[in-house]
Amino acid sequence: MLKQLLGTAGTRVLNALINLIILVLMTNSLGSEGLGIIALIVLDIVIIQLFIDLVAGSAIVYYTSRYSLGSLLFPAYVWIAVIAMLVAGISLLFSSQFPVFYETIVPLGYSKDILLLAIVNAVMLLHYNVLLGQKRINTYNRIFTVQVLSLLTVFVIQVYYFENKDVNAYLNALYMAYSMGALGAVFSTYFQRPSLSVRDWKQAFTHVFRYGMTTQMANILFMGNKRLSVYLIKYFSGLRSLGVYTAGTQLTEGLKLIGQSISMVQFSTISNSTDEEYSRQLTIKLMKFTVLVTAFAMLILMLIPTSVYAAVFSKEFSQMKIVIYVLGPAMISLAITTIYSAYFSGKGKPEVNLRSNLIGIVFTAIFAISLIPVWGYVGAAITAFISFTASSCYQYIIFRKQTHTKASEWLIRKSDFSDFLTITKNIWQQDK
Repeated sequence: MLKQLLGTAGTRVLNALINLIILVLMTNSLGSEGLGIIALIVLDIVIIQLFIDLVAGSAIVYYTSRYSLGSLLFPAYVWIAVIAMLVAGISLLFSSQFPVFYETIVPLGYSKDILLLAIVNAVMLLHYNVLLGQKRINTYNRIFTVQVLSLLTVFVIQVYYFENKDVNAYLNALYMAYSMGALGAVFSTYFQRPSLSVRDWKQAFTHVFRYGMTTQMANILFMGNKRLSVYLIKYFSGLRSLGVYTAGTQLTEGLKLIGQSISMVQFSTISNSTDEEYSRQLTIKLMKFTVLVTAFAMLILMLIPTSVYAAVFSKEFSQMKIVIYVLGPAMISLAITTIYSAYFSGKGKPEVNLRSNLIGIVFTAIFAISLIPVWGYVGAAITAFISFTASSCYQYIIFRKQTHTKASEWLIRKSDFSDFLTITKNIWQQDK
């Protein structure tokens, strides 16, 4: 498991570096307005995926070891098609009846691209979940690496070879990246010739939907905690301010990949374990490591002078340093809640995450509406910190109550560092 953990972390670090390069290219070639449009497009794709994940999301990871693959994939494929048709219908309705509201959410002229990209992305993520459920994490890492490299390669070709310096350059790169990820994941899923019996698909659908309903309600609320501010900034401050905020959040949220890569392996491991004490100890150790690494990386970002940000990302984005300062503590809180969420999901208790995110969305709604109209993207960053902190505090209380974990166990000890060094050394020797 720990070997897979380091492999996944390495993959995510590569992804973070590639995203940083792409961010630099976008800020210098597309400007703040173009980056604002891309932020809305990507967010719309994510929102569509939230509803697709009711049947094709993390519940697939949990039930892959409990049902035949055919009984899981058949309803998932149908569900993706149904959601796609519903989105198309709702899009037509709102664009004609509520044009002002619709254009606040969906950038003008990009509705078809959003729907097509959402479909390809859904197929890709569905089969990624299958690979994680089968604990084929190394395979997942390889395909994910191809995906992010495809994104970078196509975007660079678009900008420098074809001199295409508009939003379509990034969209073309997204099409290629999602397609490569989907093809690789689908091929890897069927290459092992798994059981494709659909005999139990109704029972599987019921269990997956029931699990997915709670999980996705939590994810929808979590996404609301993170992204409600995007639409409010667009409405009150415009695309340019949204572009600056997006650049700052993308740079800082690159650090969330540390927690995501760790929590992904944690979730896969706990889902396949019945040892309560092992799951508890694993969560505590991974929490300490995640917070330490995230805090160290965030400190580096904060120490970089404003002049460097202006030189790298262009003068138009020099104010993103303010966003980074305010979002720094929020990223620590986000790292904490990511590890807790993986624990509760792995133990089949997604309702804890649901309540946690419900608390977070309440704080987001209160402070976003009051702070963003006055302080713009700075108010959005402050809101994120308050929301994530509230969520993580609730999860801590429940974790302590259910596992009887003492407060002293969260203290960082010398043994935590020595354990990690020993593990790393053993893995290195095994790979020789």
